[in-house]
Amino acid sequence: MVTLDQKRFARNYITCIERGDFAAAKSLLFLWVQAFFASLPAAPSRRQLTNPDLWGSLAQYAAISGDHTPVDDFWNRLDTITPQTRTPDAIPLLGIPILNRPDLLVRLLDSLDQPVETLAIVDNSIGADLSDSEALSRLLAQLERQPPAGIGKVRVARPFANQGVAASWNAILTSFPEAPFALLVNNDVAFSPGVLAEVIARIDPARPQFLPLLPAPQEFSAFAITPAVWNRVGLFDANFHPAYCEDLDYAERLRGCEAIEWIAPEPLQSQQQQANPTTSATIASDPRLAACNRTTYLLNCLWLHSRRRLENPHQGTWMRRWLSQWDLEPVHP
Repeated sequence: MVTLDQKRFARNYITCIERGDFAAAKSLLFLWVQAFFASLPAAPSRRQLTNPDLWGSLAQYAAISGDHTPVDDFWNRLDTITPQTRTPDAIPLLGIPILNRPDLLVRLLDSLDQPVETLAIVDNSIGADLSDSEALSRLLAQLERQPPAGIGKVRVARPFANQGVAASWNAILTSFPEAPFALLVNNDVAFSPGVLAEVIARIDPARPQFLPLLPAPQEFSAFAITPAVWNRVGLFDANFHPAYCEDLDYAERLRGCEAIEWIAPEPLQSQQQQANPTTSATIASDPRLAACNRTTYLLNCLWLHSRRRLENPHQGTWMRRWLSQWDLEPVHP
C-alpha cells in the first residue's frame, strides 16, 4: 500500500485542463487511478473506496475530451477489488418473493432454526385477484409489526403489480447490498433441521460463492449468493417474467465465469430435498395461474434462446450499487 497525495493530483489535473493539455491530463489520470488503487488496503471499506475528486476528474475528462479510456481503466481496476465484509453468525438476509399461499410462508418461517438478521419479502399479490390475498396482507402486516422470534427485522416491498421472480430477487439484492450474503427462497420451501447452520458455516462472504440448497433442477428454489457473484455476472434478467427460465439463464452465466465457486454439498441437498418432496406449489394451487403460466413459460423459452438476451450488460452491478448508497449522516457545522 502506498501513500496517495490526493490534493497534489487534483491540483495538477486542474492545471492541465486549464492549459488545454489533454494529453498531460490523461497521463495524470492514469497515474492517479493507479496510485489510488495501490493505496487501498487488501479489503477496503466503502468509505475508503469513495473518492469524489478522482471520480469527478475522470468524468469531466471523458465529457470534454470524448476519450473514455481512463474511465474504463478505473472500472476495470474496480472489478478486481474484494471489499471489506464481515463473517455473520446468522443468516444476514433471507429473501422471499410471494404471490399467494400465506400458509406456506408460515410453514417456511416455522422451519427456521437459525437467527435471521433481515427477512425481506416481496409481496407480488398486489392487484391480483387471488382468494388468499387479504389473508396474505394481514400476515405480512403482522410480521412487520412483530417479527417472529429469531428474526431481527421484517421488511416488506409492495410493488404495483406482480414483478416476477427475477425482478423480486433483484429488488431484494439491490435493497440490501451491505448484506454479507443473501439466502433467496421460494415461498413453498421449508428448511430441514441443521441446513441453515451449514449454510452459515460454508459461505465465505469475501468470495464469489453460489450455494444451491436443492439439487438440479430445483437449484434456484433455495440458494445462497454472495455480493461478489452478482458483481461479476450481474443481476437476474427481469425479462423472464413472471417466472421460469430465469434460473437457466443465470446458471449459464454462473458457469461461464471461472471465478464463481459453485458449492453443491450432496448431503445437504439430499437432506433438504427430503424435506421438500413437492415443488411449484404457488402455481399448482390455482388453476388460473397454471393456465397463465403455460403461455408465459413459452415466451420465456423464446427469450432464453434469443441472441438479444446475451447482449445485456451485467458486470460490476453490485459494486456500483454498493458504492452509490446514501449514508445520511448528521451534518456538523
